[in-house]
Amino acid sequence: MYPKSDGALVSDFARTFLHVSKGVRAGEPLVLTGWQSDLLDNLFERRPDGLLRYRRSLVGLSRKNGKSLLGSLCALYQLIEGEPGAEVYSAAGDRQQARVVFNEAKWQITQSPALSGVCKVYRDVIEVPSTGAIYRVLSSDAKLQQGLNPSCVVFDELHVQRDSELWDALTLGSGARKDPMIVAITTAGFDLDTICGRLYNYGKQVISGERDDERFGFWWWEAPEGCAVHDRQAWAQANPNLAEGLLDMEDMEVSMNQTAEIPFRRYRLNQWVRQEDSPWLPAGGWEQCQSELQVDPDLPMFVGIDMALKHDSIAVVLCQPQGHRLVVRAKIWIPDGAMTDIAAVEQYLRGLHREFNVREFAYDPAFFQRSAEALADDGLPMVEFPQSAQRMVPAIGTLYECIVNQQLAHDGDPMFTDQVLSAVPRQTDAGLRLSKGKSRRKIDAAIALSMAVDRATRREEVAPVPGFFVV
Repeated sequence: MYPKSDGALVSDFARTFLHVSKGVRAGEPLVLTGWQSDLLDNLFERRPDGLLRYRRSLVGLSRKNGKSLLGSLCALYQLIEGEPGAEVYSAAGDRQQARVVFNEAKWQITQSPALSGVCKVYRDVIEVPSTGAIYRVLSSDAKLQQGLNPSCVVFDELHVQRDSELWDALTLGSGARKDPMIVAITTAGFDLDTICGRLYNYGKQVISGERDDERFGFWWWEAPEGCAVHDRQAWAQANPNLAEGLLDMEDMEVSMNQTAEIPFRRYRLNQWVRQEDSPWLPAGGWEQCQSELQVDPDLPMFVGIDMALKHDSIAVVLCQPQGHRLVVRAKIWIPDGAMTDIAAVEQYLRGLHREFNVREFAYDPAFFQRSAEALADDGLPMVEFPQSAQRMVPAIGTLYECIVNQQLAHDGDPMFTDQVLSAVPRQTDAGLRLSKGKSRRKIDAAIALSMAVDRATRREEVAPVPGFFVV
């Protein structure tokens, strides 16, 4: 950390011109808490050459920890005290969200005679005529304006951004500025394959020393991974306002008791979750199936194949009955670029046929027909398994029962686990199926697993012979 920072100046600006906008202290001068002052000291840190250290920053806070107030403070300080001709933007996924920080700033100006004297306030714009500075609202759902030259951007709730178009436009547009500040203040999301998720993972790598990037600031308050939802110490780690007395412990307790676990972890513990919707498995169900059991090359085995052509992953799952347990293993291919090497998948399946006693290779003919024909010609027992509701609903039901009854035995492979737990339930007229929900996480291994388990537990009296079979 460099010794020089504008953090004290920002804190003094808040105390002099701004007011508490909500709660029992509403209307009082805004005196920042210890953690808020420390954050601003870091956020406004300056290098020996006088420039701000961080050009881009990500701040993660649970709800009710004053994100909007902090965002409006940064925006107003840069508007009033920043460079002449400053362009300040409040940005978000939609215009309503973008206006949250902007409206907070407008309210602060109306409460301060000094700020009202230098600012002209309009519906979507605040101007400082004496310096030519301007503060606007931007959102992803509006037509993106070209020629932006932002000096400061406060990006609210970055986790809702499905793509990086607006973020990229703002960060690239700031390149013409000598000393820009772009800061996203957000809660956790449910999809790490987003601009927010990627920045979160990048920040983790910077903090751990895996990556060296002095220009990226990362501050994230979150509960420890795997903590219980009722762990008060975990609450304190994710909610700095608890220690300051600005967040009521009773409010946290009510929220825990009246909110489902996934939204409570996401919004009140600031933890990234696998899906936005309710999980399809009971908590700990998959983890309790981890086992030391190994695949036996002499016992019959059943294989499920979930194929994709572009962008999605490909999963091959082995399932071998051993007494009352089903030993399962997964092989997953993540596409490198636009497509996956289908030849590598075919070779892997041929290797399984040589090494193990595979009774069936179950596949959906939608994406695998040509490969299945070639593999059948090589003697592999290929069995069509269309992923229709008629086939998948009972297969998912069987898989669910095997997991909750701990009949499954997996090795804890992280990628396999992530894909199984990332699936969300989708109720159809025919019954329960699995889907990605709103997330872009991969669930192909969960689908292939359900196919393999179905074939291993619903075997026909007559074993198939090499060729094509529709069962």
